[in-house]
Amino acid sequence: MTPAAIKLPGAHRVKMRLAGDRVGIYWYRRRGGPLLMKFTGDTLGDALRAEIAGQQDLIDAYASPTARPEPSVITVREIVTRFKAAPDGYLSLRDSTRKVWAPMLDRVVDEFGDLPARALNAKGMRRAIIDWRDRYAATPRSADYGVQVLKRVLNFGVDRELCETNPALGVGAIYKNNRADQIVEPEELTAILAHLSPAARLAVRLSAATGMRRGDLIDLRWSEVSDFSIERAAGKSTNGVRIMVPLIREARDVLAELRQIRDSAKVASTFVLTSRKGPWHADGLTSLFVRAAAKAGVKKSLHDLRGTAATRFVIAGLKDEEIADIFGWEPDRVRKIRVRYVDRARVAQGIITRLERRGENG
Repeated sequence: MTPAAIKLPGAHRVKMRLAGDRVGIYWYRRRGGPLLMKFTGDTLGDALRAEIAGQQDLIDAYASPTARPEPSVITVREIVTRFKAAPDGYLSLRDSTRKVWAPMLDRVVDEFGDLPARALNAKGMRRAIIDWRDRYAATPRSADYGVQVLKRVLNFGVDRELCETNPALGVGAIYKNNRADQIVEPEELTAILAHLSPAARLAVRLSAATGMRRGDLIDLRWSEVSDFSIERAAGKSTNGVRIMVPLIREARDVLAELRQIRDSAKVASTFVLTSRKGPWHADGLTSLFVRAAAKAGVKKSLHDLRGTAATRFVIAGLKDEEIADIFGWEPDRVRKIRVRYVDRARVAQGIITRLERRGENG
């Protein structure tokens, strides 16, 4: 059946040029009436093929007595709506995450909202998602984040049996900035610390000694710190997972300084890390680190301190698998950091030691 053979008495079909030279085919219940379905593509041919693939859904939507599909016909819009209201969906996210996700959910609804869930099974859906991602290629992180949100929403839909499949799974990222094996090296850390306030210096040192994520670090409470470990619910977790971080010597030394500050205060804070204005704000700590790194001529991020902590755990004698469990990484990532930074340094130190011994022995 060709598009011209689709007979929907009274319905109005419109072809139009969209942003980025894309083409859209819009079907309305009547001229000027509510939208039934839309089909888009990079070219008219792509849009026509999408129309052919979705013709049965179009016919079903037309047969519905309302402008939108009946409640029994689940759409992506309804999946998003239920996700927003679910305790294990949008409501389980941190407030800061919700602020970022809200416009992305709107972006998903704008593009796919009227799409029946059944159409997610259709051939070409994965390509449609990739095309949608690529339209935002000028801001690659935003493009990838949109796909990430869509994946989460459709996973929710599959779990709730609102849709049968998630065609967004496996759609790759545009943004390429692999910092998996990046660390702030000792001399870089020393240079950065020189440009920080005493309070920020302690926060950065604790980050480099524990490898905790920024959100977990600034939210850390004294009740979660014991003599030899930190244990708390992971900030990024939505399923009750807890993190346990062993306290190596560097971490214990920083915490000892922080305890002295707490004990000398008129009103002791429940937070481990505090600034002059109270508990740290995540963006505030990041901004201070970025400015200090720039002054020190170091092109590293606050997140790279996790790699620094990983090297310290290696030196302390922890196995790759143990470190991977602490950080939520794959063991191979720890291995790459160990080989690049720790083993290399040990080899160099061994060579220097042997040369010095030869010199002493004449």
